[in-house]
Amino acid sequence: MAAAPAVQVTPGDSLFQTAVQCFSAGDFSGADDALEQLMVQVPDHAEALHVRGLVQHRLGRHALALLLLEKAQALLPGNPVLLSNLGLVLRALGHPQKALDCYDQALAIQPGFAQAWGNRGNALRDTGHSLSAVDSYRKALELQPGYAQSWHGLGLAYNDLKHWQAAVDAFKEALSHQPAMAVACLDMGNALRELDRFEDALSAYDRAVSLRPAYAEAWSNRGVLLKRMGRMQEALQSYTKAITLEPDFVDALVNCSTLLKEMMDLDAAMAMNRRALALQPDNSGAHLNLAICHLLRGEFNEGFAHYEWRWKTEQLQASVRPFVQPLWTGEQSLSGKTILLHAEQGLGDTVQFCRYAKLLKHMGAEVVMEVQAPLLPLLNSLDGVDVWLRQGDALPAFDYQCPLLSLPWALKTTPTTMPAAVPYLAADTDLIVEWDKRLGSSSRTRVGLVWSGRPEHKNDHNRSMSLHLLAPLLGMDAEFHCLQKEFRAADLALDPASMGVRLWADQLISFAETAALIAHMDLVIAVDTSVAHVAAALGKPVWLMLPYSPDWRWLLGRDDSPWYPRMRLFRQDSGADWAGVVQRLQAAITASL
Repeated sequence: MAAAPAVQVTPGDSLFQTAVQCFSAGDFSGADDALEQLMVQVPDHAEALHVRGLVQHRLGRHALALLLLEKAQALLPGNPVLLSNLGLVLRALGHPQKALDCYDQALAIQPGFAQAWGNRGNALRDTGHSLSAVDSYRKALELQPGYAQSWHGLGLAYNDLKHWQAAVDAFKEALSHQPAMAVACLDMGNALRELDRFEDALSAYDRAVSLRPAYAEAWSNRGVLLKRMGRMQEALQSYTKAITLEPDFVDALVNCSTLLKEMMDLDAAMAMNRRALALQPDNSGAHLNLAICHLLRGEFNEGFAHYEWRWKTEQLQASVRPFVQPLWTGEQSLSGKTILLHAEQGLGDTVQFCRYAKLLKHMGAEVVMEVQAPLLPLLNSLDGVDVWLRQGDALPAFDYQCPLLSLPWALKTTPTTMPAAVPYLAADTDLIVEWDKRLGSSSRTRVGLVWSGRPEHKNDHNRSMSLHLLAPLLGMDAEFHCLQKEFRAADLALDPASMGVRLWADQLISFAETAALIAHMDLVIAVDTSVAHVAAALGKPVWLMLPYSPDWRWLLGRDDSPWYPRMRLFRQDSGADWAGVVQRLQAAITASL
């Protein structure tokens, strides 16, 4: 968002005039040639040094640009335009605080300098001060209401602050003043995507690539959106276009690999990830994608090794714990040692991997386990744990620590060696008695149902289904009980009770209560949520409904799970095909009743 240079033209200086004309026309090489000739004649031509510094900046030679502008500044001390342009170069060199100092000096000299206020906003965003950047952009726009670059910068600051609608409004204003600003179309598309206004976002991306057909980033982001809309082939075409334009575009390669994985073309996904890693060996997203592909295939040695890169991803980076104690990698003896096992991701992950505590106990460790508070009353029934903690509790002394999902890696788990004995959790006996009273007697098969999970889950659009899709099951001769607490408005509008489903959400105040209700079920039918893990860990028969692209833990090409011996998997045969899954469930229930 660099502003055009404001320079003083020396009358009669034909070489300088030529240089400025070339610069204004975007002919930076021509401008540089004219300035080089001029500076042979007049080495200390201050404005020539100034403009040549800007030429080098535009050519990407920022270090040389800095030398030229600093020399010009020595000849023209206190020039606000020069100070502002010096800030542009310092920012390009990765020195935003120094750039900010230059803008502040320029504004102290010329408070009404709109471009300096706008550039100051850019530097404030660079230093993580987006709220202050908003004020700086606003000041620029008070001085120059049609300043498209500052409207764009304001939109970016609002994006940083997750004020998506304000961002969209600012980008629209930028485009009203500069309709051909393709980058504003791109960024508006990003904000609209966050607002779930997918068709509007697609229109914004389409406008960006119509303005700039070789805009690889816009083609890539368009692919991200189309994937979210379920338009997989179109998304693949968009990613392919981005990668064709920029073969070394690592983000597009990684995003495309994720799409290929969801399309279940694992060979192509893995090849794309390896291509990304050849360009950027420490790309955490590519490592994580490669991990998931290996794990889906049951290649646990390779998969869990790559899975350790999850801590470098944007999603989990903020969750890294600054422990002084070393990570337990399986190499260190645990005899007489204390190890802290700590939950890291979802509730279902904790339920699935807490089983490893018993193995570590048998290795001589004193085991301390820290878990999410809602799970603690239920997990107290787990063997192998000496001390239980809620997340946020003060930690006792310990020798080693290990996140729960690193235990399969540390213990070199394979599909044939995982600890699979169930049950390893138990419902509270007093609560079981209480639920027996609530439920009353019944001669029919009791089936627990979970058809959707938390809407906030990043993959919820893929794993959850609508209640109306289960309608064919609900007419069968069984007693159906809802095991979930959260409902979509559309599902509530269907009135589950009128469809024969008993609701208990107001009484499921903890997983201990949920477990006691599950204890009375003959069968649990669920999508991939924490409740499914709880039921399976309790040893109940669980029929799990899986999307076409399943979570890595469910592997491929099988209708059972090595993690849970009493679980049966019902997989989609193609994307979004829940109807086929329900049809097979209906046949299976009929056969079992």
